[in-house]
Amino acid sequence: MDTLTLAPSPVRAPEPTEAVPLHRPWRTAAVTGLSVWAVLTVLHLAVSAVVRLPHEGAETPGLWSILLAWNNWDAGHYVRIAEEGYHVGPGFPAFFPLYPILIRVFDVIVPGGPLISALVVANLAAWGALVMLHRLADHEFGPRVAQRATWYLAAFPMGFFLFIGYNESLFLLLAIAALYAGRRGHWWLAGTMGALSSATRLFGVLLMLPLAVEYLRQIGWRPRGLRPDVLGIAMVPLGVVAYSVYCLIDLGSPLAFSIAQDQWGRQYTFPGGAVVTAIQQGARHGLLHPAALGAIVDVGTTLAAVALLVLCVKGRFRFRRDQMYLVAQGAITVLMLMSTEVGGRSMQSAARYSMEAVAIFLILARMGGRPWVDRAVVVTGVGLQAVLLLVFMSGTFLVA
Repeated sequence: MDTLTLAPSPVRAPEPTEAVPLHRPWRTAAVTGLSVWAVLTVLHLAVSAVVRLPHEGAETPGLWSILLAWNNWDAGHYVRIAEEGYHVGPGFPAFFPLYPILIRVFDVIVPGGPLISALVVANLAAWGALVMLHRLADHEFGPRVAQRATWYLAAFPMGFFLFIGYNESLFLLLAIAALYAGRRGHWWLAGTMGALSSATRLFGVLLMLPLAVEYLRQIGWRPRGLRPDVLGIAMVPLGVVAYSVYCLIDLGSPLAFSIAQDQWGRQYTFPGGAVVTAIQQGARHGLLHPAALGAIVDVGTTLAAVALLVLCVKGRFRFRRDQMYLVAQGAITVLMLMSTEVGGRSMQSAARYSMEAVAIFLILARMGGRPWVDRAVVVTGVGLQAVLLLVFMSGTFLVA
């Protein structure tokens, strides 16, 4: 009887699979941040060139004259501290030391003097802040929201302060890095970034609140579940502590920075009191008076930030419960702005400090999924930024 033998089935070669592109979030964030930085830098140079257009018979201004025009107000103070230290005047210890230290360090490396070094530090930090915001937004809401949030920060009406000789970009870079590190559970890194932020500006200590909110959420709101890494949050005030020790040794008082704030007329009142005072100050003048316009800019920007923070917890685009650390950071920032008065102009600089409330860019970026909202935010922001940069370079005390 013949046996039936089955021929072995041919071995089929595996079909080639399509190459899956590698997801490189940090590379994407770096490229996006660099692109946004480049576009806004070109805009600032173009606007600045218009401001410095020569009058009839005058010499054509060069790039150096434009850079000098970016050295108004606080930018000059930071450069002078980097050059001469804190003994140049009674109010100078109000400016915290990390940014002047970096200016001094880069002045050794970068040719052109401390002004150029200040701009290099500020712009490197601006790129870093854009990258960190992209990473934070991508982690929370995805790449499309991240891209919009990055553009919206740069297009903020006061966004030009990120690119000139102020410490705004450095502080924002460190604050966002602390929030991102805490969100990822890297508490020692979060504390380090927080400490550096409080060495850049006193309000850096406010990061303790959102970091504590996120830490408690991660351990299930059980204080008994505290781990040793909770000490990372306690590191945040170390920047202020270190500066206080320096003030004691070199300036004779551990509170020299606070005394200097008093000399600038800075004082604190109940939440909302600064808003009332600013409106009263502006109402004493005509609508087009610099004091009235300054009050409109400061109060209007702060109240817009408040409205956006409300949308973070109410409405269609509200954040999830696990994202409340972002709302806490924005709320404490805006609350302090509404409680701070400065000399003869209450809420001075509140408009630029409002961009430290990170949540407002994230909620705007979520809303920007609608094309008309996206266009409105970018066009309005860039337009106002160009106008306010013109005002700043004119030396008018409307924007400072």
